Amino acid sequence: MLRLLLVERDPALAWLYKEELEEAGFKVRVSDGLNSARAALRDQPAHLLVGDINSLGPCLELSLPRLREVHSGPMLLLGSVGKGRGRRLGLPVVVKSSDLKPLISTLRKQALPFLWSHSASASC
Repeated sequence: MLRLLLVERDPALAWLYKEELEEAGFKVRVSDGLNSARAALRDQPAHLLVGDINSLGPCLELSLPRLREVHSGPMLLLGSVGKGRGRRLGLPVVVKSSDLKPLISTLRKQALPFLWSHSASASC
């Protein structure tokens, strides 16, 4: 099962996203900001990181390198604004919505390289 860390400071949204993502087959942990996400990643690495643009801090250009110190895997940003900033930083951005189908689809695409690399290393 793929481990996902969700960074979301709004508890109600965090709960909604966690429930839906777990139903989609992900194992989800939630952090409410940059510092708690870094601590969670040091404690137990995640395969994928999903971060709300606003929950990661006011300056993505400073926040993302700090996350990269503890997470080298795929990252995805959530937000209704900041798509240009995310793309400039080389990260996909999915519009934050109560309809999680686009998010789940994007996460599955991002997970494919991980799944292939682990299945290729297994012996038949």
